[in-house]
Amino acid sequence: MFREIEKEEVQKVYELILDRIEWMNENDIHQWNETNYTDAYPLSYYEEKREKGQLFGLIEEEHIVCAAVLLEEDERWNDSIPSLYVHNLVSSRNIKGAGKRFFACLEDYAHKQGKKYIRLDSARDNPSLTSYYTSLGFIEVGTCIDGPYKGICRQKEVHY
Repeated sequence: MFREIEKEEVQKVYELILDRIEWMNENDIHQWNETNYTDAYPLSYYEEKREKGQLFGLIEEEHIVCAAVLLEEDERWNDSIPSLYVHNLVSSRNIKGAGKRFFACLEDYAHKQGKKYIRLDSARDNPSLTSYYTSLGFIEVGTCIDGPYKGICRQKEVHY
């Protein structure tokens, strides 16, 4: 079930983030684990996003298996095309295909919200992530820089 995260579930989302950082350390991936991610996005950030109705998750067998912050606007994009912007995406490392199922549900949600695109950015130096997003139908449409972060902006057209 794809839905907004409830107040008592925010900690579980944050635990997914911490677990994914541990996974990055174990797999020699240099991203959240090397950028003070939890300083930039502490538990309070996710609590605030939930209060604004911007924290969504995919729940399977009563467990959050994937979650993300969904925004209506994003400063990295300078147009007014109706879109949903995906941030802080995290999935359980123990549940295969959770991200793919999350995006399938997200596309349905975006369609119901009248959005033309689902948009996100990902690190330029992560070919596995690039391949993953390409396999989901996201195309590269630009780049972004935020401090040491160098990203690729991607979008997927919502099909009606």
